[in-house]
Amino acid sequence: MKSILKITGISLLVLIIFASCKKDDNNETKKLIVKLGAQSNTTVGAFYSFGENKVYMQDIAATKQDTIEFLCFYEHDEVNNRINDITLSSPGANITGIFGGTSTDPANWTTKNLTKFQAPNPAISVEEFDLLEQNDAVIESYFDNTVTSGNKKAKLLTEDDIYAFKTHNNVYGLLKVLEVVEGANGYVKFEIKYVE
Repeated sequence: MKSILKITGISLLVLIIFASCKKDDNNETKKLIVKLGAQSNTTVGAFYSFGENKVYMQDIAATKQDTIEFLCFYEHDEVNNRINDITLSSPGANITGIFGGTSTDPANWTTKNLTKFQAPNPAISVEEFDLLEQNDAVIESYFDNTVTSGNKKAKLLTEDDIYAFKTHNNVYGLLKVLEVVEGANGYVKFEIKYVE
């Protein structure tokens, strides 16, 4: 009888320890990874909403104009010297001639949120980015409001590029490019860390 109680007690202890470890694994901070397609990508949307944490195709994004902070496009026009290749921008950047002249084109939207991008100041390495946590207070300091208000585009994106950004409603963040496929049907995948 004592050995049955002993085995039952040990089994219960192992079960509790296992359950505790499993619970800890579920509490880990998940990475915020976003994949945006360029304007001709038919499987991955070009528009991202922070508040909803969703990617939208152009027709749906046009119905959610007030929530869109990022858009992706590809432009390689050597004649007019517009070399943007895979680029992140926002509806407020006045991007024209890319998405088509329909009512769903962000150039025709009535609400055009503006997100600004810049190289982090001070500079940050990939390793330093990886060590940051979501809502880490230091994230805001990488967007330097004293030097410049930022650019309307983060262009010519390549793997491991890091940009600081500031949305229209003062959400500050960093993004790290994970993967880029060039072309109007290409895409960019990136990780975001931001402070609310």
